[in-house]
Amino acid sequence: MIAIAVGGFLGAFARYCFYMLAESRSAQPKIATWFVNSAGSFALGAFLGAGSDSLFWITGFLGAFTTFSTMALDAVKDFEDGRLLQAAGYLGATLLSGILLFSAGYYFM
Repeated sequence: MIAIAVGGFLGAFARYCFYMLAESRSAQPKIATWFVNSAGSFALGAFLGAGSDSLFWITGFLGAFTTFSTMALDAVKDFEDGRLLQAAGYLGATLLSGILLFSAGYYFM
């Protein structure tokens, strides 16, 4: 339980750092959300492909590092603002990169 809590704290902190970096360099905070979800998918695939069941990394760190809820909020904001193609593209790119990167991590790492 402590491993999950410490991993979660570090994962959330790492995600916050990526958001601060992305916001300082881009007007699109969705890039940070896409990046952390994509990187987290790759890392999850790599851990599982290597046979790891680490609660610290998989449940704690990656569980807090990645964020489905922020991705959903970003997409809903785009839908509400009438940017339907942008929302659909963002959701599609996130899903596609997540599946491809998870697969790459799982099979090639």
